[in-house]
Amino acid sequence: MSNNPKSAGQSHGTRNGTAGSQRYAQIIGWGMAVPDRIVTNDDLSRIVDTTDEWIRSRTGIAERHIVSDPNETTATLATQAAREALRVTGLPPSALDMVICATSSPEYVFPATASLVQDALGAPHAGAFDLSAACSGFVYALAMARGMIAAGDADYVMVV
Repeated sequence: MSNNPKSAGQSHGTRNGTAGSQRYAQIIGWGMAVPDRIVTNDDLSRIVDTTDEWIRSRTGIAERHIVSDPNETTATLATQAAREALRVTGLPPSALDMVICATSSPEYVFPATASLVQDALGAPHAGAFDLSAACSGFVYALAMARGMIAAGDADYVMVV
């Protein structure tokens, strides 16, 4: 998310805001990364007593991506997605003020997965923290990023 005057074609206050300035946030880049291995409901039905129809009718899920490579982790996938988002924006990692990682499956209890992403990206001056709120975590992370930008505490926040 960003408070980028060039991307919006409008004038904004300074980094820390000025009296009467209005700062707003916008999504300026995006990226994604998923594990290569796919497990379908039919695959699961061979392991446990279930069916594709039973799973779909209760969850809407037909397949899921599963990590099978021990070198593929929450942090490596988040870093891939973040690099793609930076590529879309054209921003260098050093422009980031904050990295927020919304995850229910952190790499470790400590350090935060966001810190691993921040380091892997090469954003040494960005703050970093994890937000754990299950499926709604991404929405909460966007709200946190928007608040930081609106308050003038950040210009560029990476949400992964």
